[in-house]
Amino acid sequence: MAESPRRVDLRLTIPAAAPFRTVAVELAEKFAEHAGDANPKTVADGLAASIAEVARTSPAGDILIEMSSQNGDVSIRARKKPD
Repeated sequence: MAESPRRVDLRLTIPAAAPFRTVAVELAEKFAEHAGDANPKTVADGLAASIAEVARTSPAGDILIEMSSQNGDVSIRARKKPD
């Protein structure tokens, strides 16, 4: 998959098996709120679902979370951190 030309404002790595998922989701909600997203809770819920899916498929790996914002448009992506 091609990398997005958009800059990343915040990058965070968490272990899939650790309890940091909640902190990452709360951080994403605050990030979306600060960036002016109309519904930061929806952004956070989407990230929680993405994190759960990555953790399910790679329970021993790390999850890379990237958050960016441009003109109130928030993008948050979770994926398995490359080895």
